[in-house]
Amino acid sequence: MKILIADDHQMIVEDLKDEISKLLPDALCIGTSEPEEIIPLFEHYRFDVVFIDIKMPGTNGISLAQKMLDKHPNTNIIYITGYADYAAQAFRTYASAFLEKPVTPDMIEDALAHLRHPVSNITDEMIEQAYAGKGVIGKKLQKWREERGMSQSDLAEALSVDRRTVYRWESGERSPDIPTYMKILQVLGKSDIN
Repeated sequence: MKILIADDHQMIVEDLKDEISKLLPDALCIGTSEPEEIIPLFEHYRFDVVFIDIKMPGTNGISLAQKMLDKHPNTNIIYITGYADYAAQAFRTYASAFLEKPVTPDMIEDALAHLRHPVSNITDEMIEQAYAGKGVIGKKLQKWREERGMSQSDLAEALSVDRRTVYRWESGERSPDIPTYMKILQVLGKSDIN
């Protein structure tokens, strides 16, 4: 999960980062107290969740949130403010939460547990690797090898390659070239690739 914290008070940014890091230790959590950095950071990281102050010098968190939502509608906006009278206006952007300062750890945990757009732990990189040619080939090789009751070492010996090479093929780090792939099919008794 990628989280942006934007508040014009650096101390609040640091406090929120600390609390969120305790709740979600694997999350990428970036904070800024500079309003002009918010949109460039958002465009670079494409955050899943944005904690944003509403009243900041020279700008308004609601209008910044709308710009982010125009680019990526599934972004979870969580407003943090000391001004409760902004609530109705804030919810017109379909916010995930509206937290009044001072924000407590329980408020953060509850907001993250009730996101409007749930965030998966599956990353784009994981999907790309799983469906890339290398990942698909590696999974098939492993399946076929195991169906034949062969270890990686057994297959490596039959192909006259190092066991680490078989490991790299199966993990998707590398792909065998076409002649080697054809030999693998022979060794594993496969007449087709299904």
